[in-house]
Amino acid sequence: MMLNWSIAALVAIGHAGVFVYLTNLLHGVGLKPPVRGRVGKCYLALVLLVSTAMVWEFFQGGGTPSSWPILAYSLLCLVVALVGIPVCSLLLHRRRIPDGIAEETSDIDLAHRFGKENLIGSGRHSWLLRIKGHDSFRLRKREWTVTLPTLPAVWDGLSIVQISDLHFAPCFQQRFFEHVADEAAEWPADLVVFTGDLIDNDRALDWIVPVMSRLRGRRGTYSILGNHDFDHHPVEVRRRLEEAGFIDLEGIWTQLEIEGLTLALGGTSTPWGPKLDLSAAPDADFRLFLSHSPDQFQGAVDGGIDLMLSGHNHGGQIRLPGVGPVFMPSRYSRRYDRGYFRAGRTLLHVSQGVAGKHPIRFGCVPEISRLVLRIGRDQSLSSSSPQHTRQSQDSTPSVFH
Repeated sequence: MMLNWSIAALVAIGHAGVFVYLTNLLHGVGLKPPVRGRVGKCYLALVLLVSTAMVWEFFQGGGTPSSWPILAYSLLCLVVALVGIPVCSLLLHRRRIPDGIAEETSDIDLAHRFGKENLIGSGRHSWLLRIKGHDSFRLRKREWTVTLPTLPAVWDGLSIVQISDLHFAPCFQQRFFEHVADEAAEWPADLVVFTGDLIDNDRALDWIVPVMSRLRGRRGTYSILGNHDFDHHPVEVRRRLEEAGFIDLEGIWTQLEIEGLTLALGGTSTPWGPKLDLSAAPDADFRLFLSHSPDQFQGAVDGGIDLMLSGHNHGGQIRLPGVGPVFMPSRYSRRYDRGYFRAGRTLLHVSQGVAGKHPIRFGCVPEISRLVLRIGRDQSLSSSSPQHTRQSQDSTPSVFH
């Protein structure tokens, strides 16, 4: 009997794993709000029905289901619990930062510096910010040194500040986001990019210009929208970002000349916003791609993108010891949770973001990032070689030091 109930417990864990995976998938496919709501309700009803049927079958059978459909699904859940969850968690924990990337970090306790009550607002989710032990006010400033083999030598030292997923909402006070923006603005940056999900409540529209205008890149300040922005007057959000000095890259390519060479920049919030044709990227010495969701990574690899910057997944917001993140709105579930991923010539960076619609964080601090791009040693040596035609015009010493 004890063995049967032990198996039942494993089945319950596997059932929870299936539920989490399907929930992540549902929130990563880009359903529009009315459809998303109806599908979500039907999905939750189905989960409740299956869960109730499983509990009934196990209790009726003394720990063993009697009907074939429930038995078959229980076997699937058992495999998920014994193989799927452990293997996925092990792979997640064994993943390492790709070669050529180094990090320096500093943590800022905003609650200690400014007072927690001066940062918490009156929105309906503000109570989450009063839970003890959460990390929502412990801002991490990450400064990355990123080696890119395809970076033109004359751009060695080019810097990009990335901010993502601010989620303006009245559960915070406006000054919280002002402090975050001020911390990012302290960094010297050639480019500043915002990778989507700016707003979660119409009452916060007036915050956009005073907060975002604090950010400025020496050579350009660019933005895309995120899925939450499309639920809150996206045209107005875009207009106010432009008023704050940002250049909108939503669904388009643009070009920027830096030291005589061309940088192509493109952006998208697909599957919620306009899709960017990666195959139509203009000829350039380097291609930078902003995508709110990291799910577009394979397309970036196929399209020959050099550097892709994303957010959306928030690092999971809550990361459990030994398990890692649980809920993550992605078609690939937990694969692109945070950090760096490399395939072919393409490097992807996924930011943990700053806030969220439900602004609770455990084991997953809010972050802002500065990427300092570097050429590799071999590339530096080869740039002076007469045979290296692509870099022949790049042998001038970098101006970004």
